[in-house]
Amino acid sequence: MAMRWGSYDLIFFDCDSTLSAIEGIDELARLKGKGWRVSVLTERAMNGELDLAGVYGKRLQAIRPTRGQVNAIVDRYQQTLVPDAQAVLDALQFLGKTVFIISGGLAEPVRGLGQRLGIPAERIRAVELEYDRLAGQWWRYHEAQTQHHQAWLDYQVGPLTVSSGKPVMVRELAGDRPGRRLMIGDGVSDLATSEVVDLFVGYGGVTARDAVLEHADAFIHCPSLAPLLPVAAGPAGWQRVRGTVHQALFEKGLRLAQSNQFTLNREALRQAFAGAFASETH
Repeated sequence: MAMRWGSYDLIFFDCDSTLSAIEGIDELARLKGKGWRVSVLTERAMNGELDLAGVYGKRLQAIRPTRGQVNAIVDRYQQTLVPDAQAVLDALQFLGKTVFIISGGLAEPVRGLGQRLGIPAERIRAVELEYDRLAGQWWRYHEAQTQHHQAWLDYQVGPLTVSSGKPVMVRELAGDRPGRRLMIGDGVSDLATSEVVDLFVGYGGVTARDAVLEHADAFIHCPSLAPLLPVAAGPAGWQRVRGTVHQALFEKGLRLAQSNQFTLNREALRQAFAGAFASETH
């Protein structure tokens, strides 16, 4: 019996190099003049050459950021959103999908970006930092200006500081919510969620990683996130967005998904997706 293309209800996004075109911690390092040293570690971890656990602390030790510098990354994230990111999130939420962010980035800027994109904080997971409240004028630590200058002290070790930890976060966030799960991300830490989601989509629009392309169920090659919309929403979603402000984006995503900008790595998936939209000519 041929597989039918359905829709996905719980949509998990990576942040760095997926929603935004930067790696937040690399941007922080660049601001501190440590860009090359830190970016090499990030790239090797994202490619699966090093476990994230071995580089997370090293990167922060090299940067030693203040709270103000960490929070400045929110604006950089927003300035470097990948094409159609906001529109795809808006369309998914219009369709009643539950959207999450799971990131190995720093929690304050990731949460800040997510909330600007319309994703509530309780659906966002990233790495929490601890700051030295005894630095400087510690007796005034409740004041915003004092907090701005607080120095990084430590980070919270957990599932998001190791390369294999994101499946734990998918399970935690999904909880007992019903529905099919989809994850999209660029790195091998995202690929690890394949075991706990129904479809893993690799994103190569910022950085295409061979290991992710080879093992992902699906892979987006182009910078735009638009192909994710028809993939996640399926033909039922197409019927719901027709005649709305989201129709043009869906049509763009479908054109890209039916081109060489999108790869499905299993024949059953290819046939199901082709059959789902066979009547659409774009």
